[in-house]
Amino acid sequence: MHALIAIDSFKNSMTSLTANRTVATALAKHHVTASQVAIADGGEGTVAAFLANQPGGQAVTVATVDLAQRPIQATYGYFAEQHLAVIEVAAASGIQFLTAGLNPANTNTYGTGLLIKAAIEHGATKVILGLGGSGTVDGGAGILRALGVGFFDKNDQPLMMVGADLARVARVDTSKVLPKLSRVTFISAADVTNPLTGKLGATRVFGPQKGLDSAQLATYDAAMANYMQVVTGSVEKHPADGAAGGIGFALRYFLHAQVRSGFELIAQLSHLKAQIQQADLVISGEGQVDDQSFMGKVPIQISHLAQAAGKNCYLLVGNQKGAAATFAKQGVTAVLPIVDRVMTLEEALQRGPENLARTADRLARLITNPVKLN
Repeated sequence: MHALIAIDSFKNSMTSLTANRTVATALAKHHVTASQVAIADGGEGTVAAFLANQPGGQAVTVATVDLAQRPIQATYGYFAEQHLAVIEVAAASGIQFLTAGLNPANTNTYGTGLLIKAAIEHGATKVILGLGGSGTVDGGAGILRALGVGFFDKNDQPLMMVGADLARVARVDTSKVLPKLSRVTFISAADVTNPLTGKLGATRVFGPQKGLDSAQLATYDAAMANYMQVVTGSVEKHPADGAAGGIGFALRYFLHAQVRSGFELIAQLSHLKAQIQQADLVISGEGQVDDQSFMGKVPIQISHLAQAAGKNCYLLVGNQKGAAATFAKQGVTAVLPIVDRVMTLEEALQRGPENLARTADRLARLITNPVKLN
């Protein structure tokens, strides 16, 4: 029996690589062979997935700043032969940097812009930017400022372009943009289609999880509309402009980026469909599955591929919300939560690999010794 394992990261517990390896080791004890695919959807783990699935890459670590301008070190992937850089927004502007007192109004994506600039100076002529896991809602203005775009208020004073400055911006100057930008192709790896403004826009949909309270949403959305009006001369709805707090807009309008599904980029790179066809069963999972999983999360995209190939698909997860029948309609054979007793979140995260190994062992026993009912 041969399994295809493609598990997304368990946030703050396990990377995709670690989770895959843990399950493969458990299966091997029951004589089940396995192929492993490092997987991601443009968020955490995207760089690692590219490095694992495409030869010739290296991890490059550089100095930058986080979303509050605090100095940090961040890593991107670089493939010299293709002059390709793979960068995660989360590496410098991720939600994990949102400490007490921080919210979208006083943060920006400048650090991600510094990463892009460093990659271009390193020789990149193609940049794939994974838009998952961001902690900002600045319309990508911080990135643009790092690349040389100037933003000014009505008194022609320069702005840092934290979120609060979106309402104040009155003029944009592109005369000092990094010269090499014109020779660089950009791809936005995004799995959301939200526009920049409005009820389904970056502010109203993603703002609350990043620290905006409900009373701020209308004002902040109006500020985002002002930003778009100043930059483009109009306020329009474009799919994926709202990705990563509006970074999708900045990449589309200023950098002419092509939008691609982060999951599909890695699935294509790893020949995931072919590997599923060759397997007897498929195992995926991540930290939590719930109703949002049906909006393009990795495990459900994999279950759809397994269903199309006529393969059973098992999800190993930290936490499950939602009825089993709902998941069954999406091609999921069974969802197996890996926490089997009451424990704190901190303990569950710490014991993640141990819990995953134990659950994978139980799954291996089930699939190699199926119960026969008369």
